[in-house]
Amino acid sequence: MSQSLLIGQIFQDLDARGARLRTLWQMTAAQRIAAMRRGELTLEQCAAWAARYPGQVPLINGEFEYIAVLTPEVCE
Repeated sequence: MSQSLLIGQIFQDLDARGARLRTLWQMTAAQRIAAMRRGELTLEQCAAWAARYPGQVPLINGEFEYIAVLTPEVCE
């Protein structure tokens, strides 16, 4: 693959990611929390949210809720 094709693919991937996250950034923090708890957010969306606004993502035992709910300790 040539360098120009690779660079073009990278920009396409970034544009696609931006499109997938656009609706997430249009939500309020409360709407994001509700969507996460309903299981409507992807792991990519949750991770992007935690990276951009770490103080907004609810915690369980010091871990982001979207990760903590997958652990046996929280499931019990």
